[in-house]
Amino acid sequence: MGTLLPTKTNLMKMQKSIALSKQGQELLDKKKYILMREKEKYIGKKQEIEEAFSKAYQQAFHLLRDCNVDIGLNKVVEIAKKIEEKGNLDIKYRTVMGVDIPSVIYEADRDAEFPYGLLETTISMDRAIEAFNYLKEILIKLAEIEITITRLNEAIEKVQTRANSLKNIIIPRDEKTEKQIADVLEEREREEFSRMKMIKNRA
Repeated sequence: MGTLLPTKTNLMKMQKSIALSKQGQELLDKKKYILMREKEKYIGKKQEIEEAFSKAYQQAFHLLRDCNVDIGLNKVVEIAKKIEEKGNLDIKYRTVMGVDIPSVIYEADRDAEFPYGLLETTISMDRAIEAFNYLKEILIKLAEIEITITRLNEAIEKVQTRANSLKNIIIPRDEKTEKQIADVLEEREREEFSRMKMIKNRA
């Protein structure tokens, strides 16, 4: 019972605390279910994007190889160094059960001019640059989903830890204290009943 005195007031407090703990455990279980459903949704998206990334990766390096053959590796490296990183990147958030889910908005600069003349290269260079720009967009989306899944995993673990603490530690402890108080009060009632009966018999 710890420092709690075996009184009816403390018994009612323990009963109320147990009821609130059970309600809290139920809410945590519901939160965990919602977070897991959200996580499953993003895992499905991740698989789709990983497949798209695999195809885009192979295509980009296939085009880069063609470009190396057409104009030479040194020329490709020279042009690559001149290419500037352009585009707008913005991150917004929405909240799911207290978890901040990122939404990355990337707008590539479609009007950017290539840093080379038409006579210096072949069309394979244009295609290779476009392929790698597309690959970058997929990587940004993949990073967004990876971060989302990581955050959801962390939230699910925290919820599970709190639910387990209520279920396996706090509620059993309080129920034990409740029973001890109830047993003491019941014993007192029996003693009081016996005392009153003895007094009555003597009268």
